[in-house]
Amino acid sequence: MVSKELQELLLLAQDKSSGARSRLVENITDLFLSDEGRLSEHERALMSDILGKLVGRVETEIRKALAITLSSSGIDLPEVATLLANDDVEIARPLLERSKLLQDPDLVEIVRMRTDEHRMAIAMREEISEPLSNALVEYGGEDVIEALLNSHDSQLSDRAMEYLV
Repeated sequence: MVSKELQELLLLAQDKSSGARSRLVENITDLFLSDEGRLSEHERALMSDILGKLVGRVETEIRKALAITLSSSGIDLPEVATLLANDDVEIARPLLERSKLLQDPDLVEIVRMRTDEHRMAIAMREEISEPLSNALVEYGGEDVIEALLNSHDSQLSDRAMEYLV
């Protein structure tokens, strides 16, 4: 027998309206935030996959709210975080500046492939590793490099220092 909550999620998934998409994203993220921890590892992986597919189909404001939620909560959805971090900078910024879900390889790829606004948000992180600082120095404009140098917890490699000097 399918639970009432699951039936509601299925109905929302079938509804193509923006309101239904918004409620579906909210309901799925609520499942991850549940204190009861009612999702098994398999269910979490499945919901993460569903949420990842939904992200591209919802409005900017919903993606932005999801990015803020992911950046400040303990929800473990690195694939969704990476997807949102590669979105427009207004959506990506909270994740780029604070999310622990984004690892150095993800961030370096964003530095390489996205805009200086994305790079600036990454340069504002509390901790910046040597590989990440190298990428910011290599691909970033003057503003990005200045923000990196003003960051107290940045680890600059000898190569980056030589380049800057």
